[in-house]
Amino acid sequence: MINKNFLQEASLLQLSEEIFSTVINDGRKLNTVENLLTEKIKEAETINFILADGLGYENLMSLETSLKDNIKKIINTTFPSSTNVALTTFAMMSHPIDHGIIGYYMYDKSNFGLINALNWNSENELLLNNDHFKNQESIWKKFKSFNTHVSNFQPENLVGSSLSNFLYEKSSTVPYKTIENLIEMLSEASFLENRFNFIYYPNVDIAGHIFGVYSAEWELEIKKFEEAVERISQASNKKTTTIISADHGLCNIPVENRHNLSYENSIQIYGDQRSVYINGTRGEVEKVFSNIPGELINRSDLKHLLKEPGNSYIETLYPDYCFLLEQNHIIYPKHLQAELKGYHGGLTEEELKIPIIEIHNF
Repeated sequence: MINKNFLQEASLLQLSEEIFSTVINDGRKLNTVENLLTEKIKEAETINFILADGLGYENLMSLETSLKDNIKKIINTTFPSSTNVALTTFAMMSHPIDHGIIGYYMYDKSNFGLINALNWNSENELLLNNDHFKNQESIWKKFKSFNTHVSNFQPENLVGSSLSNFLYEKSSTVPYKTIENLIEMLSEASFLENRFNFIYYPNVDIAGHIFGVYSAEWELEIKKFEEAVERISQASNKKTTTIISADHGLCNIPVENRHNLSYENSIQIYGDQRSVYINGTRGEVEKVFSNIPGELINRSDLKHLLKEPGNSYIETLYPDYCFLLEQNHIIYPKHLQAELKGYHGGLTEEELKIPIIEIHNF
């Protein structure tokens, strides 16, 4: 059974709105479920926000780490629990159905067909030139309108990608090579004047995908991240609050629970491997998923997770059905064959719940 209150619960979207309001010192009360940040953050001169890819709450609680000691809240990430969906939600301060990035893979019924919405190619990245995407006002554009000094720190291999160009337009993007390089830059005079620093950290997710969550390699990566956080939080002599959250957690999928799908070209299968979008007739869809453990939901139920499309353009991206895989199961459509150990995209607590961690140097 899906959680029909999902869209009303505290989430990454609310965290983005609250961080923005705090950074610009906006005293207006937000229309939110609850306050996600503590009162102490109001004393901070500089606010760092680290989005640690893959740092799920349930995953983190399995370890002995000082990061657990500073967890202030537990919230939901987006549906689907995917990196590109979550990053866009934070950057645009809007629901996935409103900003339009609604899955790892999307399907544009009007023009482009199947789209990898994380790693765009030169042809389908033209979708981002659509007025729906071009006219959105990101958190970076809003910071600029308030003349707020901010920087966006990204691993250098991600700078200039189609998704990055869309998400971080009008931001002051700073590429970093290593954690040492990042910490050195945060200590430089030019960045010490910043009111806000956004830092994207991918390494926890990479270890979880390749080696599996709870593996020795994954635990080592958490330890490295813990050490990096301590140094980042102390990089400035100014009163600094470092907030840490994530885009999702991960779950390990046994080999025997990986299902290769066979289907005709008359239906389209896309989205995520644990929250699967499908276009086609009910009969066709039921036939394809008849032996897969999970729940097939139609649009009337999907609206509790994704909302209804707000305009005719988003309607062209909206699926006919969604199949939610049971815990520890995954599907492989025709366009995806990569064998990993850790996965995400679904609605389990491991994937969905993310922490809000606050660390103050004062």
